[in-house]
Amino acid sequence: MDMFEIKKMVTWKILVRIAVVLAVAGVVFYGFEHWGGRYMSRLSDFVAEQGHLGPIVFMLANAVATMFLVPQTLFTVAAGALFGWKMGAFWACLGMTAGATGSFILARYGVRDWLQTRFSRNAVFMKMQRVSQIHPLHVLSLSRLIPVIPFPMASYMLGVTRVRFFPYVLFTLLCMFPETLFLASGGHLLHTGMVHGRVSWEGVAMLVVAAVVLAVAVYWMKKRILGSGQTN
Repeated sequence: MDMFEIKKMVTWKILVRIAVVLAVAGVVFYGFEHWGGRYMSRLSDFVAEQGHLGPIVFMLANAVATMFLVPQTLFTVAAGALFGWKMGAFWACLGMTAGATGSFILARYGVRDWLQTRFSRNAVFMKMQRVSQIHPLHVLSLSRLIPVIPFPMASYMLGVTRVRFFPYVLFTLLCMFPETLFLASGGHLLHTGMVHGRVSWEGVAMLVVAAVVLAVAVYWMKKRILGSGQTN
């Protein structure tokens, strides 16, 4: 799919995709907890015993995984399960932003020529290059809010566009936050339900808030930028 043919997409499809990820994560968590020797409980206890070192190690692992093109969705769900919806979203955002920043710098100053050659006939990349010359923040926001291509790969592609470094870091952090909060809240709910046998209503509230913010942000992006033809 061409990145800028998103007019054909419906916002709820993005939320359904995220919900499917949470459902899969739920099955995995349930299996680990009930048939894996209470693995999730033991993992949570182990992370808690590490004190401040645990979140830092997680963040660094997340950053490195991002640079190696590892999908970040399950990392974010795991962050919510291990650290709660609030700190889980915080550490996941930091880790992904750090990894995306590293990918951007590597793409711009290390493997730029190779990437340009590798993706020279890629329709999405060519569109990103063209639009970034006129609306660099639009192509950045679109790539983060409506991820037609995976987050890690988009970070490398953006590194060889006209997007500037500091706006890249700021907009990456801001635009990915609603989805990150949604996934971290989902991870927190899975953990409290399967490990502690209770519902975290605070987590439910954050899940709903994040879903609404994400839906509104995607709708606004489609209407104001894609709908106005600013990406042509």
